[in-house]
Amino acid sequence: MPTVVKMTGTGGRTRRRERRVLREEIRDQLMDDILSGRLAPGERIIEARVAKEFAVSQAPVREALRDLNVLGFVDSSPFRGAVVRQISAEELLQLYPIRAVLEGLAAREAAVRIRPAGLRKLQKLLETMRRVAAKGDERRAVQTNFAFHLTIVEASENRLLLQIWDRMRLATTTLLTVSKSHHSLVEIAERHEAVLAALRAHDPVAAEQAMRRHIEEPWQWMQTALAEDADRAEQDDARGNVTRRRNARK
Repeated sequence: MPTVVKMTGTGGRTRRRERRVLREEIRDQLMDDILSGRLAPGERIIEARVAKEFAVSQAPVREALRDLNVLGFVDSSPFRGAVVRQISAEELLQLYPIRAVLEGLAAREAAVRIRPAGLRKLQKLLETMRRVAAKGDERRAVQTNFAFHLTIVEASENRLLLQIWDRMRLATTTLLTVSKSHHSLVEIAERHEAVLAALRAHDPVAAEQAMRRHIEEPWQWMQTALAEDADRAEQDDARGNVTRRRNARK
């Protein structure tokens, strides 16, 4: 367990925030490596090596690996460390409905509590999302998307909801959607406008519906994309079997 140092003042808050950003950046990069196959099932993730690659201490790496363990991307043990798991499509899809319910509730509560400053922040984040999406900057798009959703959860002023949402790392489904759904960054960015419009109207019912739709539609995209990937894998296996039989006859 990393040593927790109690900090006070603006400097302490800044250092905690920077460490959280590092943890999220490392976690998202490792998750992308796992989803893309650059890190294969059964492969060990060495904390010291990852820390060296990111030029950071091992503390944020350890925290990122704990996040990945909670999400089921790695198995961790005291002796072997973190090992990449074989992740099933069903496990990935289970995250979406849970996130839809929690963030739907957050949007409902935020609609009646969000302040003008919060709405301005969401507008700026959406503008940034559109800009980086147009440039094809996947990493910045995912980070800004995360900040948009975090702002809404925080605006709900429901501390327990924020703790559950943060602990489960549900916003990581954004990375899954970007990497696996075959939908463009621009399309994904534009879908936040409906959520923001409902919050501007301070309509709790519309805000909850908009947020749930915002998350449930990518869930459907993912179901389709993963089914197509599975079909392609089966076809590739079938072609490989035919080739092997032909070669065996020669």
